[in-house]
This record gives sequence, C-alpha cells and structure tokens, in this order.
Amino acid sequence: ANEYQVKAIEDTRLGIPVIIHDECLHGCMARYSTSFPQAIALAATWNPELVYRVSKAIARETRARGIHQCLSPVVNIVRDVRAGRTEESYGEDPYLTSVMGAVFCKALREEGVIATPKHFVANFVGDGGRDSNEIHFSERILREVYFPGFEACIKAGALSVMAAYNSLDGTPCSSHRWLLTEVLRGEWGFEGFVVSDYGSVAGILYKHHVTDRLEEAAKLALEAGLDVELPSTY
Repeated sequence: ANEYQVKAIEDTRLGIPVIIHDECLHGCMARYSTSFPQAIALAATWNPELVYRVSKAIARETRARGIHQCLSPVVNIVRDVRAGRTEESYGEDPYLTSVMGAVFCKALREEGVIATPKHFVANFVGDGGRDSNEIHFSERILREVYFPGFEACIKAGALSVMAAYNSLDGTPCSSHRWLLTEVLRGEWGFEGFVVSDYGSVAGILYKHHVTDRLEEAAKLALEAGLDVELPSTY
C-alpha cells in the first residue's frame, strides 16, 4: 500500500493519493486479518455494543494494512429466501439493520476508514431472488423498509455508498437521480461519494438495456450522481 501511494503521489501528473478499498463485512479481507462471525450472526446477538467493538477491531486492522475504504456494511433487507448473500446482511428487520449498520459505520469513521453501506437500494429482492433484476416498490415501502438502514449509516458517518445492480421502476440504480442525488444528498445530507457495484455501470447497457452505448451509460451514471466506477472503467 505504501508503494502504491508513493507511485501515485510522485510518479503521476496530478499526484493524487489513491484510496485502496477492500471488503470487511466480518473482518478485513487482507491476509492474516481476524475473521469474526458473519454479519447475520453478529445481528443475531442483538448486541450493538458488541458489534461496535468488533467493528473497531476490523477498522484498526484495515487501516493498518493501508486500506482506507471498506465496501461494507450490507444493509439490504433480506426477505426472500432465495437471496444468495443473506449471510452478508443483518437480516429482515429495518430497525435491527439500522442499529447494527450505524454502529459499524460509526466505528470505522472513528478509526479513519471510509464505510460504504450497500447496495442502494433493494438489492436482494429481484425476480427469482437475483440481485440484478428489476424492482417495483412504492415509495412508502422504500421509505419504511429499505431506506432506514442506509439513512442510519449516513447519519453515523459513512462517507461512501454503493449503488445497486438492480433497477428501480425501470431505471438502473446506478443511474437513478432520485436515489443518488435527491434522496441521498438532498434529503439526508450525504457529503461523501457514490461508487458503483462492480461492473454496474456497464450493466446499465448489458443488463438493463436502457442504452446501446457504454459512453451513454457512463453519462447517465455521472448525471445521476454516481462518482466512481468500480472496479475499473470499461
């Protein structure tokens, strides 16, 4: 990590430091990090203080490895038994998810690590239980069930948010201005940056077919409020 930073600062035209990211749902994914119980098990403790202590340990190990951004926590509400990543979530309850997500983000912020709650929004309930399919929810359902975990994370100090693969009422979440700008920034006062799920900007074209050009997909995402394409530009 130190070598990358030196190269970025000293050997590039603009000298901008890099933000290295990794997963840290139940422990930093780097080698020799502590592996704690998965998120669904941590939620089952019903103990926010314990989750806070675990998250502090995760954050310190993450920072020690030169990683400044965690692509965690998952605060999607899981109410479909076919969802393949249920174990990464805090379960089916919006209140419990909000509490656990908030303490996770608070702990990371205190240790100088950027939390990235994901996947915004309603990512585990697509047709057939798939994470890339279309979602059709009323605004009331979104606000009462699927938004609270994200809003709690933002209020607790999360400085990044990951947009979801799926679409919402026909608009891909990675190019959904109402989600990424009007709600996230306008209503909740989010001051950080929005990242794509891996390949989700290209997915605007290949998954959702709302355009026939990658350039147009990038334009739609940028204008909606998405700031960083992960893992790379296409």
